Amino acid sequence: MMRTITAKLAGMRKAREWTVMPMADDRILIQTDGAIGVFDWRTREGRLCVRGGYFPHLAAASPFTFPQNFVTACLAACPSLGGETVLCDGLVVVENTVQIIGSEHEQ
Repeated sequence: MMRTITAKLAGMRKAREWTVMPMADDRILIQTDGAIGVFDWRTREGRLCVRGGYFPHLAAASPFTFPQNFVTACLAACPSLGGETVLCDGLVVVENTVQIIGSEHEQ
């Protein structure tokens, strides 16, 4: 599931539309034209590259602390499948379930 949010990060002149994608390890991947990043939604710590928007650019990405309002917007944009995201007074509670798709996991 992919959704988008609009935001400026790391001194960008204009806001960009970021594609927000949850990852299996509780991190969130964000991508836009010319930039890519990944962060842990609990700590807001991650990596951001504003000089290339493809996966290989993550290897050269700089450490970055994502703003709280950006993390909150990302969580609101990508609730997990079968899960629930609750935002209240700066506290974020996420309840997740895992859905496995594929013939090798069918019972």
